[in-house]
Amino acid sequence: MKAQVTLTPAEGKRLIAHCVANMEAVRKAYREGILVVATGTTNAYLVEELTGLELPDKGMFTAGVVTGEAASITVAEGRYKHRVYEGGSMVECTTGELVPFLARMGPEDVFVKGANAIDPYGDAGILVHGGGGGTIGAAWGHLVRNGVQVVIPVGLDKMVPVSLRDVAGEMGVGRIDKSLGFPCGLFVVHGDVVTEVEAFRRLFQVEAFPVAGGGIHGGEGARVFLLEGSEEGVEAAYEYVLSIKGEPPLETRTMKAPS
Repeated sequence: MKAQVTLTPAEGKRLIAHCVANMEAVRKAYREGILVVATGTTNAYLVEELTGLELPDKGMFTAGVVTGEAASITVAEGRYKHRVYEGGSMVECTTGELVPFLARMGPEDVFVKGANAIDPYGDAGILVHGGGGGTIGAAWGHLVRNGVQVVIPVGLDKMVPVSLRDVAGEMGVGRIDKSLGFPCGLFVVHGDVVTEVEAFRRLFQVEAFPVAGGGIHGGEGARVFLLEGSEEGVEAAYEYVLSIKGEPPLETRTMKAPS
């Protein structure tokens, strides 16, 4: 059976978060180990999917963020912190406060961090402006050293047609002469990258083929998918898409970049 569906970026984030929340490794870390949900737009939906509780002002579950204006930084007032789930409790942490948890994490634990870009070669990229490379700069050494599972939920609206490893060396606050917004470096990471395609496959056992993208009148950044699989799987995927249609776009509040 085949079906055609369209997802806006917000709807795609909801789908991806629903998938990540139902991954066995994530559920196990949430129940029995350490699960870190770093700030990010898709991760705001993940918090809701994990807890069943609405996260008001999801657009403020961010630090660095890309808006229609430029690469920006979320204002401090009203900004959410990272969330660490351990032993049935939840702690909200700044990046500096994450370090003791990161140092104790191991192969059964999970660190979830979104990305600003993915490429055709399986890599993900995170824009970094803050000293030391922000959250990912502070965390990556611990994650690699300890063998922590890294899950990267990211929508196909962030797909770029180049090798991130090739372009990362051209980026950097000290290399960029002029910038709309905050100049950035590009931190290339790898892990379990979960896009809409993986979400459809894991949740409904259907193949999802991106066949078109973009649009207007609310369709900016949207992706059109052809779903193919068993009748049961395609029908379930189609019904789920109907249930999330109309997910409102996120809004945030950002600092003014230095001129």
